[in-house]
Amino acid sequence: MAGSQHSQLTPMMAQYRQIKNQLPDNTLLLFHLGDFYELFYDDAKIGSSVLGLVLTKRNGVPMCGIPVHSATTYINRLLKAGYRVALCDQLEEPRPGKLVRRDVTQILSPGTHIDEQILEADRNNYLAGVCSVGKMYGLAYLDLSTGEFKVTETDSEYRLLVELMTVRPAEVIYPAEDVALVDLLRGKRLPADQPHNVVFSPTDSRWIFNGYDGWVFDVGTAEQVLSDHFKVITLDGFGLKGHQAAISAAGAIIHYLTQQLRRDLQHVTRISFYQQSQYLFLDHSTIRNLEVLEPLSKDAPPNASLYGVLNRTVTPMGARRLRQWLVRPLNNLNEIVRRLAAVEIFTQFPQFLDRFRKQLTEVRDLERTLSRITAGNATARELVRLRIALEQIPPIKETLTELVNHACSVTGSDTLVDSGVPSDQQVRTGLLKELISDLEEQPGLVDVIKRAIVDDPPATVKEGGIIKDGFDPQLDELRAAMRNHREWIAQLQQREIQRTGIQSLKVRYNAVFGYYIEVTKANLDKVPPDYIRKQTLVGAERFITPELKEIESKILGAEERSVKLEYELFQQVREQV
Repeated sequence: MAGSQHSQLTPMMAQYRQIKNQLPDNTLLLFHLGDFYELFYDDAKIGSSVLGLVLTKRNGVPMCGIPVHSATTYINRLLKAGYRVALCDQLEEPRPGKLVRRDVTQILSPGTHIDEQILEADRNNYLAGVCSVGKMYGLAYLDLSTGEFKVTETDSEYRLLVELMTVRPAEVIYPAEDVALVDLLRGKRLPADQPHNVVFSPTDSRWIFNGYDGWVFDVGTAEQVLSDHFKVITLDGFGLKGHQAAISAAGAIIHYLTQQLRRDLQHVTRISFYQQSQYLFLDHSTIRNLEVLEPLSKDAPPNASLYGVLNRTVTPMGARRLRQWLVRPLNNLNEIVRRLAAVEIFTQFPQFLDRFRKQLTEVRDLERTLSRITAGNATARELVRLRIALEQIPPIKETLTELVNHACSVTGSDTLVDSGVPSDQQVRTGLLKELISDLEEQPGLVDVIKRAIVDDPPATVKEGGIIKDGFDPQLDELRAAMRNHREWIAQLQQREIQRTGIQSLKVRYNAVFGYYIEVTKANLDKVPPDYIRKQTLVGAERFITPELKEIESKILGAEERSVKLEYELFQQVREQV
């Protein structure tokens, strides 16, 4: 925009322009105005087209808006259309004559959103990074909603695309300058090593491709980014020694999330390298034709697939893990035997299986809950879910321990102590014993959440009703003051009835006028001279008194301070968790 035009902008639109100019390309800015997120200029034209909104103009500027309370639905549609979405929120309450302070609080993209209302519970939502280093291709993918971060590499273009089809990322980033790779990913050319007897379409219309600065994929840059993020000197401990292509792809993902999208990745604490040879190779056509995940026919029921038949999981985490196992079957005999042995023990002793499943139903989606807590986006309800999940660890460990002991006793073994020498018994119970060992009880966290958060908190975190009585003395004092003042209001009503003789007199409250005394018109002749008329209704008059206004300021002040303090306490608890 030219300087003369820019100088003619209102302060609010100048603020909008400044924030918009700082965003990455292909990012729509949702600008918080009152009860709406507004889109302006070209963003408004895109929003109107994608969302079916009415496009209007103000001072010649195209605009359209979506309600804040239902923004999630609209944002989901924008993400599915391939756009990044920046939420610019009001950071303070509006005041007359003052420009509201605003800033970008989130930048969402198809592969990075973590809102449970948008995500599918039984599917991972991966952001993938792809690059080439020499003759090797690196593939990394991260589910921001769970913290799962995996990476692999291959020298085969065909295997690279097959792995991408298996991962099914929602979004793929790649070095924009690598024309050959871009053409491969976008289906403009077939893999050089594609088998002649395979008919394979490498692209998926649901993927969103985003080119990213090529220098970010430089091995040295990527290695430094990963080392800084994981706070390590070397990446060898993650199995990445010598895997330059994998490092490049993984480092680019971290850079994209932290620098481009400004995301907090505290919950991403590990990265796992794997070789494709660890699993039975299933290409996309095989998975599709065998109906492993979905039925071939669009008219078939959704569960008319291998996944649909086998899926009896009781948590979203289990459903996601089952999908991963089905598309990547193990090819290591020992691991297969260990897994089947654990399943066999459960089927032999169904009483333990039933108890275990009931306990797991209370765990829900612990992975995504923990990720939202770490990212600072969790609500009080999610903290309660975490508490309930953590409370299941002791009984789950007890159930698994009893199961293993029972299985050993039935087969004649009296001990679970490892002898260091593999045995049939150790094979049968090994995986279950590892699960028992991995489950760590968290009594401290359970206690903090239990003492702080009410059992049934509201959906929002800034309107009070979250913190339990007795958790904070200052909050208890404010609440006591509010209760006492309300009792005073009730006593005032009774005194005024006695003083005026108006039996129908009411002391009431609304958000517009605050507290007032309401008198029907039939009793206006009994109104004392110290009553100050506030509003006239069809059948009544509303009055205030100096005494009533004084107590009103105390009540509302206590409520405001109470709500503010509750939010501060909630943030402290969330950070502690």
